[in-house]
Amino acid sequence: MKRNDSLFRLIKSLSKSEKRFFKIYSSRHVIGEQNNYIQLFDAIDKQKSYREDLILKKFAKKKFARRISVAKSYLYELILKSMNVYHAQNSVEAQLRELLGNIAFLFEKNIFDQTSKLLTKAQKLVIEYELLSFLPAIIRWQKKLLEAQFYADNSEADLFQLHEEEKTILHKLLNTNDYWLLYSRFYYHHTHQGIVGNRADLELFTQITNAPLLQDESQALSYHSQLLLYKTYSTYYFITRDFPNCYTYSKKLVNLLESRPELLKLDSMLYVNSVNNLLNMAGPMGKSDERTDYLDRLQTMMEDKSFKKSEALNIKLFQAYYYHSLIHHNSGNFTEGMPYVRAMEEGLGIYKERMDTMGVVMLCFYAFHVSFGAEEYEYAHQWLQQILTHDDSNIRQDIYNFSKILNLITVYEMGDTQLLPATIKSTYAFLYKKEKQYQLETLMLKFLKKLTQNPSSQQLKTLLLNARNDLQALQNDNMERRVFAYFDFIAWLHSKVTQKSFKQIMLEGGI
Repeated sequence: MKRNDSLFRLIKSLSKSEKRFFKIYSSRHVIGEQNNYIQLFDAIDKQKSYREDLILKKFAKKKFARRISVAKSYLYELILKSMNVYHAQNSVEAQLRELLGNIAFLFEKNIFDQTSKLLTKAQKLVIEYELLSFLPAIIRWQKKLLEAQFYADNSEADLFQLHEEEKTILHKLLNTNDYWLLYSRFYYHHTHQGIVGNRADLELFTQITNAPLLQDESQALSYHSQLLLYKTYSTYYFITRDFPNCYTYSKKLVNLLESRPELLKLDSMLYVNSVNNLLNMAGPMGKSDERTDYLDRLQTMMEDKSFKKSEALNIKLFQAYYYHSLIHHNSGNFTEGMPYVRAMEEGLGIYKERMDTMGVVMLCFYAFHVSFGAEEYEYAHQWLQQILTHDDSNIRQDIYNFSKILNLITVYEMGDTQLLPATIKSTYAFLYKKEKQYQLETLMLKFLKKLTQNPSSQQLKTLLLNARNDLQALQNDNMERRVFAYFDFIAWLHSKVTQKSFKQIMLEGGI
């Protein structure tokens, strides 16, 4: 897909109902040449990748083809206008924007009593749905209305009250903005680095958590500030692998969202993301019943017609449901997880082009785990290749780095004697050049160097035994044992030393 063709990407992002509405809207609002724009829309929609040369060839006899850039720009704007109308009925923010437009119109016509009624209606909506960013605009109109009516029927106390209301609102907005910055700094570093890999990273995150606003929950002055507070702490405890506290704050976040169902409807995506994060913790914390409950909720939402209107939400539901279904089957019951891998693969065929890169990568990463555990090594190898085809600067470094190491292990299990030597060399070169975060990487370098010396079967067994013992020693270091969150390297090495299957060792609970 050409990332620079905005019209193509916009059309491809529309759901079937949105496309149907656009055509109805276009037929009513375009005079004279509406069929041309619908034909252009349909022609672009049918393409799998954008080919402007084919569009120009198809419409060579049409006047608009002579100025295709102008026609595309007009069609783009027409789609956006139609989508504003389509989604206005389901959006409180759209209703508020319409109310503010009507308030401005009535005010200009000096119809002040009706202006006042609409202001009251708008204010109620804002307060009910916690849309504080609209309140300054509403208060400004209230001030203009007071002045236009020469402060009739108002006391001086009313002026002081309005002044204090705006100060309070602005204070809450600033408070929310400060919490946003704290959360965003955490999430920025988490997105780029993944799990904390060294003590310098840990110091950075700890420094952020020492911010005064994070010392007392009562300092979060609004619903949105509370959300950001819980998101910040749950992110911090996740990347530092403090699962009990991460679970606590993830649960607080979901409970807060569920306590305001009227607000939940406005941002179902946030709820899905929050449930997704809670599920990340339910497994490690042994909350199997809770995990099953929330997976069932995600599945119910996937099947609910009211949620199918939003493709973005459908994609997120698909991603969250299968991500956690795969993780659930990544602890020994691998064979039972394979139907989920197949179903997820089918879904990727539908959604992949519209999913965020890391979402795709993480599904591939856990599809690898289940496939590897089920001893379908070639299939597992395919999932790793989907990760490694990405530029390593565009995805999480930790996932890319461990995928390189796991690729070698998988090729070894495949028994591909032609591919194995080249994979050993490329993995060695990769680890040699990169900055080391874990001792595992240094141990792996030494191990690979010895592999290039063509050890005998007995020497290889000794190498594997020593490698297992070296890794077991790392489990006592809080920083170093984080590597086992990516793959149970010790269990795999133990399977090679004892000639037991990796699957059986994992079913028995590992080493």
